[in-house]
Amino acid sequence: MGNPYKGGRTRVTSRVPDVVFEELERRRMAAGVNMSQYLADLLAAATGHTQLVQETNQEVLKLSA
Repeated sequence: MGNPYKGGRTRVTSRVPDVVFEELERRRMAAGVNMSQYLADLLAAATGHTQLVQETNQEVLKLSA
């Protein structure tokens, strides 16, 4: 059984400093989601589209800001 449809999405690729990646990895693990979903939720919240946050707890995202 596949994953549920999450709506239209566009792939984004970025290179970040190792220390930034390590912190993102720590935070996504604490949130209990994969990196792709964590970043999608973080970017949705950062751009004011909180209704698109799907798996990451809103309180966790507030701590990330």
